Amino acid sequence: MRIMKNPISYFVGCLILISLLTTFSSAQEATENLLEKVSLNFSFVAEPTAESVGFNNPKSYWMLEYELVLTDSLILEKIGRCRRTADYKLNCLLNTNKKLDKQIRKISTRIAKGEFKKKDLLSDSNREVEIPIQLSAETIDIFNKAVNSDNNPTFVLFVKTKAFTKTSDKVKFKKKLSSNRVYPLKFYRSDKTVNGFWNIKNLGKSFGVRREGNIIKEFVIIGY
Repeated sequence: MRIMKNPISYFVGCLILISLLTTFSSAQEATENLLEKVSLNFSFVAEPTAESVGFNNPKSYWMLEYELVLTDSLILEKIGRCRRTADYKLNCLLNTNKKLDKQIRKISTRIAKGEFKKKDLLSDSNREVEIPIQLSAETIDIFNKAVNSDNNPTFVLFVKTKAFTKTSDKVKFKKKLSSNRVYPLKFYRSDKTVNGFWNIKNLGKSFGVRREGNIIKEFVIIGY
């Protein structure tokens, strides 16, 4: 049998090892947040070409205002913004509703708000905008706690955009558009159990304009 020469040193060494393991474990847990940041992505698309819709005109521009708020899907259901289908999927209104939108803003937590204006629309960088957003510690904690609770934190993105273009043959496009989009964290099975988490790290909206004869029309782009 091996005799321990210095039991005090052995005991101190064990304490140091336990401390290091605890520190490592805590550090590892701290980096395993469900969601720490999101990216807002906006784009302005032209068909069939940028020149055909007047993006080459120096007076053409694209303006956008955005506001990202955080609420819960249950709250959106209670106020009538969303409802559950027969198989328990979340179905939300696609059109803007001033009364509901005002109510959502009032009861939600604002995450980000901003605006931009872009000219020189021939440049891809002026038609594709990415805005990274670092979430606050409180917001990160909301998503972490939702994993083991019935809460379903949900982003709502409000967008207002205004665009003007004019082609070389004097065909114009000028319009204001408003939209919003709902991004819940969880999706469910028909038996109301959680089936998984949506990827809500990338949010945003794409707008498009298309030349059709002597008319330029906006069109919907499905994405995000």
